Amino acid sequence: MDFYSNLPAAAAGVEPSIYPTLFEILSSNEIDELLTPSVRYIVANFVARNPNRYSIKLTNWFDEWFTLLTKFVIEQHHLKHWNSTFIEKFYGLRRINAKNKLLLNVLKKSPSVDLTLPLTKVQSSIVLFEKVIVPYIAIKLDFLHNNLLATTLFQTEDSNTIENTSIKDRIVALLRRLFIKYYPTWKKLVFALNLVIRISFLSGKIGSTSFLDYLFGIEFTRLTEHDYKRNATVPISSTKSFNRPQRTNGPMIRHFLGRSFSIASQLVQYSGSQLFPAFIFVLRVFQWWTAQDLSTKLQRKLDDIDKDIPPPPLPYESKEGNCGICHDAIQNPAAIETGYVFCYPCILKFLPENEGKCPITKCKLLGCQFDQDTGQWSITGVRKLLL
Repeated sequence: MDFYSNLPAAAAGVEPSIYPTLFEILSSNEIDELLTPSVRYIVANFVARNPNRYSIKLTNWFDEWFTLLTKFVIEQHHLKHWNSTFIEKFYGLRRINAKNKLLLNVLKKSPSVDLTLPLTKVQSSIVLFEKVIVPYIAIKLDFLHNNLLATTLFQTEDSNTIENTSIKDRIVALLRRLFIKYYPTWKKLVFALNLVIRISFLSGKIGSTSFLDYLFGIEFTRLTEHDYKRNATVPISSTKSFNRPQRTNGPMIRHFLGRSFSIASQLVQYSGSQLFPAFIFVLRVFQWWTAQDLSTKLQRKLDDIDKDIPPPPLPYESKEGNCGICHDAIQNPAAIETGYVFCYPCILKFLPENEGKCPITKCKLLGCQFDQDTGQWSITGVRKLLL
C-alpha cells in the first residue's frame, strides 16, 4: 500500500518541513476516489441479489445519499474535530489556516510546537465544497455532456426548423452547443491550474495542492501528538461515578444516556480505526488482482470466441452436376454464403425475387439487402468460381 505518513519530515542535516510529501497527499486522494466506486460496487451487488422497489431506488439515488449526503456529514465532522477529511485523517494529514503568516512562520521554525492554526468557517466550507460538492457536480456534468454529445452526433439541424422555433428554444440550443464545446476545455483548464499549484508545492514554497486551497489560504501539514491528545476520548474506566441525589431522576437519566452515547461513540471509533485499514487493504488487493487477471481473461475469451462455430457446408452440386435453380448443367458457376453453387445468372435473378434467401436452406443471406430509397436489392455475397 502506498502509505507514506510515517516517513520522517526531513533527512538528517536538513531543516525539517511542516509540509507532508506529495506522495502522501496523492495517496489519500487516490483512496478517496476509490472509496465511492467501491461502495457503489457493494450496493450494486446487494441490489442484484435482492431486487425490489426500494433496493433499486437505493442504487438509482446512490450519488445523492452517499456521494452528497453521507460524505458531507462525515467530512464535516472530521473537519470540525481534526481539521482534515476522513481519508486525510487516516493518512495522518490535516489542513491549516495559512493566512496567519506570523503563526505560520513560527510553526515552520518549530514544527513540534502546539499550534493548531484551525480553519475558519469559510475555509471549512471551501474544503467541503471541494471534496463533496465538486465531485457530485462533476459526475452529473460528465453524464450530461456524454448524453448531449451522443444526441448531437446523430441529429441534423434543418434551417426551416430552426427558424420556426421560439427564442427560448434557441437560447437552450445555444447553451447546449456552448456546453458541449467548452466543457472539456474547462476541465483541462482546472487540471492545468491544479498542476501548477502542485509543482509549486514540490518547491516547498506553499503547502496547497489545488487552486482553491491556494486561493483561500488552505495548506497541508501532518497530525502531531498534540492533535491526537487533543481529540483523545476519556477511557471508560476512568469516568467518575455519579452519585444520584434523592428525587433527581432527570439528571440521572441524562447522565445514563450521555455515558451510553459516549461508550457507543468510543466503540464505533475503535471499530472504524480497525476495520477501515483492513477495508483499504482489501480494496488494494482487489485492484491489483483485477489489473493482473484482466489480460488473462481477455486472452481466454479471444481463444474461445470461435470454438463452437460449425464449419461451413460443402459446396452443393447435384449428382448430375446440375444447377439447383434451372436444373441444367452449371454454366459460369458462382457460390453464395451458405456454400452452395449455382449458375451465376440464375442466382442473380433468383435472390431479388425471393427476398434474398438461399434456394436450398431458405436462410436470409447477409449480402442481400433491400434499399428502401431505390426500391432495389443490393447483392454482394455472390462469388464466381474459377474451375
